[in-house]
Amino acid sequence: KKGQIVRVEKEKYLNSVNYLSVGHPPYYKGLDYIYEDRGEVLDLRVFETGEYALIAWVGIPTAPAWLPTDMLIKSDKLDYERI
Repeated sequence: KKGQIVRVEKEKYLNSVNYLSVGHPPYYKGLDYIYEDRGEVLDLRVFETGEYALIAWVGIPTAPAWLPTDMLIKSDKLDYERI
C-alpha cells in the first residue's frame, strides 16, 4: 500500500527481466541500496504484466522506479540513518 516501507528481494531481482534489461554486470554493487529497508511505495498500478509499485529510496538521489510487487518485502520500519 502507499507509504509502506519495502526492500527488494535480491534473488528475485537478479533473476528478473527488470535486472537483465538494464545490462549491469552480474552482482553489480551500485544497486545495493534497493535491498535495504529504505524504499517507500509512492503508487500502485496494475498493468498487463501484473501489479507494480512505484518505489522511491530515502536518502538516495535517484529517480523512483516501477517494480513488480511480487519481488518486494514489506518492512516494519525505515532503516535509514542520516549521516
